[in-house]
Amino acid sequence: MNSIETALTSAFTGVDAYVCPGCRQPLRHAPGMLHCGTCSQSYPIDPRGVPHFIQEDLWRSRDAALRRMRFIDKMARIYESNLWYPLVLNVYGGWGSTTLPQLLQTVCAHIAPVTGRVLDVACGPGTYGRRVASRTREVYGIDVSPGMLRQGAVYAARENIANIHFARARVEALPFPIEFFDAAICCGSLHLFPDKVGSLREIARVLKPQALLAVFTFRAGEGGILKHRRLRAWAERKGMHAFELPELRDWLEAAGFEAFDPKLSGSILTFTARRRAAR
Repeated sequence: MNSIETALTSAFTGVDAYVCPGCRQPLRHAPGMLHCGTCSQSYPIDPRGVPHFIQEDLWRSRDAALRRMRFIDKMARIYESNLWYPLVLNVYGGWGSTTLPQLLQTVCAHIAPVTGRVLDVACGPGTYGRRVASRTREVYGIDVSPGMLRQGAVYAARENIANIHFARARVEALPFPIEFFDAAICCGSLHLFPDKVGSLREIARVLKPQALLAVFTFRAGEGGILKHRRLRAWAERKGMHAFELPELRDWLEAAGFEAFDPKLSGSILTFTARRRAAR
């Protein structure tokens, strides 16, 4: 079996994990699709084994970030190159604030003690999820960009990573059952979600009690363009939010998280939190 066949077999093995994002009932695997017998919705599976749970046309969304979907799709091939991450980190975070290898090392260190299933929210081409996947960790990445997901499947096949699965889905409607994951990562996207609390609450829904959430995002900080109020306002109009720490702490608590532990470098913010246990 070649690497592409291995990746496709892995992808189809992972479809049993998904539930209907609308009614959250189990799905039946039919040829080329997943079907919900409860609400009669069908979700196609593309040739690379990626289920598509998004029904609407996001290019017409009211959310500015989602309307840029064509650009995001085209960006997939350069996303992990020296053309993208260094530019974004230096411009928004501040010169020398951090690098992609440093961010990967930080996230992997947070997840290292975890075994079981890991959710990769807004996974892109699996930049972080591919590094987290291991014999003891099965990664499920979701993203709204089909181009990013296709590139992720190509990378996973090329790197012979069998323990990662990709799906096109929105963070506000995750296609997974309650308390399914042992950890979650969300790297470079929380600041783009239109409903921050709702998105965090949905992530909390699918995490087990006390499961870890590890995040890389941006703050209204001391480096890059985000240290300037007017440029933060410009970024906000483009769909990017720079967090204030007290604000983020409150939103995490409202969504069901505790033990907020932030680390700062310029305007780069990495943090962990844990899904609060039932009271």
